[in-house]
Amino acid sequence: MSETPHDSDARPVSRRKLVLGGAGAVVAAAGSGLLLPGTARADQVLTSNSTGTYNGYYYSFWTDSPGSVTMTLGAAGQYSSRWSNTNNWVGGLGWSNGSRRSVTYSGDFNPGSNGYLALYGWTANPLVEYYIVENFGPYNPGSAGTRRGTVTDGGGTYDIYESTRTNQPSVEGTATFQQYWSIRQSKRSSGTINTGVHFDAWQRAGMPMGEFKYYMIMATEGYQSTGSSNVSLTGGTPTTPPPGGGTSTPTTPPPGGTGACSAAYRTSSSWQGGFNGEVTITAGSGGVTNWKVPLTLASNQSIVSLWNGTMSRSGNVVTVTPAGHNRTLAAGQSTSFGFTASGPSSPSPTVGGCTAG
Repeated sequence: MSETPHDSDARPVSRRKLVLGGAGAVVAAAGSGLLLPGTARADQVLTSNSTGTYNGYYYSFWTDSPGSVTMTLGAAGQYSSRWSNTNNWVGGLGWSNGSRRSVTYSGDFNPGSNGYLALYGWTANPLVEYYIVENFGPYNPGSAGTRRGTVTDGGGTYDIYESTRTNQPSVEGTATFQQYWSIRQSKRSSGTINTGVHFDAWQRAGMPMGEFKYYMIMATEGYQSTGSSNVSLTGGTPTTPPPGGGTSTPTTPPPGGTGACSAAYRTSSSWQGGFNGEVTITAGSGGVTNWKVPLTLASNQSIVSLWNGTMSRSGNVVTVTPAGHNRTLAAGQSTSFGFTASGPSSPSPTVGGCTAG
């Protein structure tokens, strides 16, 4: 889950790797017994860390400390939750793999002193924890991150933020990863979310998505608070990306320039003996196909892995070309590639001129 970003030592931020199964993980409602054919399935009450499927939907429940937390699974796509004096918990219903979907939901949400109602999930390669936040309590969970622009979806405007988690628990164990946020300016507890709109906006803001190999749920999260929710999923139709890689861009995209393309580097995180870097490529006024970016490393730096691009190396110069899905950029459109490197983060790698391949 997320933590209050302005206090990185307050508590762990990310979704922990769930304990699957286990005694007491799922408690059937009293008197459920064996179900006969045609009998409605009894509600189930979750009180400890677990994942699974119920009435055709994937569910996830996680909490990190004692306190009173329950999530009750009811009719297909419906759950309710109550929490009291707990440190951090998150749970919800959705799908075992994230994807581009039109997700329709409705319900009631009482965040207490701090909580979120959000479409929540992870990607791999790169490892990313993402939130599309529909409602929240008095604290805006993205406000201490780096603002990357805005995006419009479902008649509302969302602020886009990015933050970095360094050596924190995740679905892949302890790792360094990015958090992506779309946070609705006008809070709501019912509506439709087009996930592809947000994925495209993040990508164009230099926030690359990875593989959808982990779950995506309509989640309730509570942190050091008492609250409740009652949420129903009434639709989750898969959608396809529009031609050209999407049409949803932040309203504050990086400037395009007049050449074929431009490239900008940033160190997204660092630790003793290594760092993560990111290069954002923005097409000029005429667009670009098969962009190419040279990256000069210091003598004691070496790229261990790279995503959203293909690299070749000559001496201390690494030349990066598209991965395939991001080879063509329209005027002003952006993409990015990232990498993990061994060695010190200073001096930073130097980016050469971006050209058409």
